[in-house]
Amino acid sequence: MEYQARRAGDLNFEINFMLIGIDASRAIKNQPTGTEYYCQEIIKALARIDRKNFYILYAPEAPRNELKKLPDRFSWRIIPFPRLWSQIRLSWELLTTKTRPDVMFEPAHTVPLIHTAPMVVTIHDLGFKYYPELYTRFENFYHNFSAKFSTKHSAHIITVSNYSASDIQKNYPVKPSKISVVYHGIDEQIFRLPNLREQKTNLIPQIKKPYIFYIGRLEKKKNITNLVKAYALLRQEKKITHQLVLTGKPGFGYNQIQQEIDQLSPEISKDIIQTGYIRQNDYPILLKNADIFAFVSNFEGFGMPVIEAFACGVPVVCSNRTSLPEIAQNAAILINPKKPFEIAVAFSKIINKPALKSALISKGIKRASLFSWDTAARKTLNILEMIGKKNKN
Repeated sequence: MEYQARRAGDLNFEINFMLIGIDASRAIKNQPTGTEYYCQEIIKALARIDRKNFYILYAPEAPRNELKKLPDRFSWRIIPFPRLWSQIRLSWELLTTKTRPDVMFEPAHTVPLIHTAPMVVTIHDLGFKYYPELYTRFENFYHNFSAKFSTKHSAHIITVSNYSASDIQKNYPVKPSKISVVYHGIDEQIFRLPNLREQKTNLIPQIKKPYIFYIGRLEKKKNITNLVKAYALLRQEKKITHQLVLTGKPGFGYNQIQQEIDQLSPEISKDIIQTGYIRQNDYPILLKNADIFAFVSNFEGFGMPVIEAFACGVPVVCSNRTSLPEIAQNAAILINPKKPFEIAVAFSKIINKPALKSALISKGIKRASLFSWDTAARKTLNILEMIGKKNKN
């Protein structure tokens, strides 16, 4: 390994570069959702901005996505194991390996039970504390144990919003100096204003009208039932002819969502399109062609789709709960997610007031320009180097 050769031959190694380990077990998923997408993007961004340090990426299987094409400074350590990979198998690897990282980065909540290097962990949110019904008894035990262990045994905590930072400090004895907020970024090459070809692309044959768009898991926490109710109110009063496009996998409480749709008149229910999970490359096209992006979730640690919609020039209606007011600020219409009528009024305003729609689009584009994966990677790298240097000293 080039890292080992340089370490042996460079007397100034300790001040020149270090070896950074990353738990990449969540980054190798082929159908990534929020946390998995973050893991992929932060690794790709570190590869773009860091030309000095070396990395070992630990995973239970080889990557089959873009992470196969990382620079030579990134090497993979593939160590298969069936369950509790980060806690058990990665722990054993870190204990027994001869090539020990100077610092370990855990981008998805879980600090290994045994670690010989200081740990920097990203805790995205504590949603499991507010929605325990979304998880099995074992999953709830796992999430609670993991969060408590990670906050106690990490050298530093990264989180994705001031809301999440406050929530972590409210629930665990974490000093302010131990926690840093690093916002997510967006892929500026993909999430941008649409070109003519994208405007003419229709990926879903059932979409035949202007539409209101949502992406995310179809579950109780995301408040899809009230989104459907708000849409139905406008259709019943014949104030809009739009379709409602729901994109994402079914989750906890999906049956209740489907029941809400089924009780509507056929004229309305046929215009609620459920696409299921779509490829990451297809999502931006659906987003760019939407008339409105709706994100009326009850709980978010960050709310990445809001920023992506901003970047694509799509006006946003989003919840006024948890992190979303912090992330959206005045670039979206903020609503009470418990009130379908309020959601419906927001949709109606955007559809019927062109000046408001134009203003929201302008504000959204400006807001989105502040979020970059390269910026997130630089801030993350600064923290990793700070902790790694303390370990060396």
